Amino acid sequence: MPPNIVLFMTDQLRRDALGCYGNEICQTPNLDRLAAEGTRFDQAYTVSPVCSPSRASLMSGLYPHNHGVMINTHIAPAWCRGLALDTPTFSSRLKAAGYVLDYAGKWHVHQDLGPTEFGFDRHRHGRAARGSVPGDETVIEFPGGKFAVAGTNPHPKEDGKTWQLTDVGLAMLRERADGDQPFFLRIDGVAPHFPNIVPEPYASMYDPESIPPWPNFDETFEGKPAAHLRKHREWHLEDKDWSWWQKVVAKYYGDVTLIDDCVGRVREAITECGIEDNTIFLFSTDHGDATGSHKHFEKSGTMYDEIFRIPLLARVPGVAPRQVSEFVRLMDLMPSFIEWGGGDLPDDLDARSLVPLVEGETPADWPDSVYCESHGEVWGYSTQRMVRTERWKYVYFPHDLDELYDLNADPAEMNNLIDDPDYADVQREMKARLVGWNDATNDMFQWNWVRWNFPDPVSPY
Repeated sequence: MPPNIVLFMTDQLRRDALGCYGNEICQTPNLDRLAAEGTRFDQAYTVSPVCSPSRASLMSGLYPHNHGVMINTHIAPAWCRGLALDTPTFSSRLKAAGYVLDYAGKWHVHQDLGPTEFGFDRHRHGRAARGSVPGDETVIEFPGGKFAVAGTNPHPKEDGKTWQLTDVGLAMLRERADGDQPFFLRIDGVAPHFPNIVPEPYASMYDPESIPPWPNFDETFEGKPAAHLRKHREWHLEDKDWSWWQKVVAKYYGDVTLIDDCVGRVREAITECGIEDNTIFLFSTDHGDATGSHKHFEKSGTMYDEIFRIPLLARVPGVAPRQVSEFVRLMDLMPSFIEWGGGDLPDDLDARSLVPLVEGETPADWPDSVYCESHGEVWGYSTQRMVRTERWKYVYFPHDLDELYDLNADPAEMNNLIDDPDYADVQREMKARLVGWNDATNDMFQWNWVRWNFPDPVSPY
């Protein structure tokens, strides 16, 4: 029988919050064990910094400019309600291959249609006890209102959103484990997306004063796009020093450890059900979070690694543990699921199956760079593109200042080299790579007066 597949997804999770990716404070023993026993992707990226485009790409294996979901579907100026129903998805292909499919939790791919319209058999949500302990809230104040971004939930952890959702997923898993068909289960939480109102013991697990500042917290915005400083100001963060951010990060870490415990619960259930030898388990997120990096809150508007570089872990039975250094994308899971499940792959995908990399083989034409995009969010539409190699990152921002970073010398992305004449040749190479990705994925930069500002394209393949 084809393998069962379990995907545990999170929302707005920083890669560097996990121990297996280098964090020495936040406790993630279950995810660390998953990384040690399975495949850890070290250069995994989301193709979009916001939920709906990223999740639609995961479903379809297409870039947002090809599937059409450019910004979050609930945002007022969104020009489409979500992923078109006739778009081939991994769920519909697995359904055709004989799988039963369950979905627990957050969707955010379409405002009117749910997972069951895209091939899933069931979609269920957990319940959560809400509220926060008075006096323990960390608040952002605006001229017209305020809201808490971090605090303590007074209810038991078992009544919280992440635990409750995991309970829903576990019930589905145990039921399917007794069946005679392969199953796909997606558990999709809303944590650690703000607000991080966390139950005990997680709320007080981390001493804020013990958390050092991010390497790029001392952002001056000098030489950066004007939109970066504007975002900082529109979130009213000018007076927020690191002691303020420490309280936010401490609660964020508490949310991450709570997620880790729930991952451990799911993996234990897989073992208890006797299906461990025929169940693929994966963990990831839709995008990252600034959480104070570059003195920013949230995710859209910048193309820093804190936002686009994501955790991606997989355990495939019978496959030796390994670390994968090649560039991969969250949407590459789409053809991977179909290949593992024995389904028929659609034509004209932007994504590529990760199965060869998991098995220790790198195709000769695997790209040595990654291409990502942003189309705006709550402020309406905008456009940015990014191409990243091992050493260099170039961000094309046609309505503001472009960015160029030497990631060997400046991994925190503090020094924008875009106007430095000593790096003119690097800039030209990266622009050629970007327009090469544009052409390879049928992106929108086709007009002569756009392309005349670029060198001849260099294909990523």
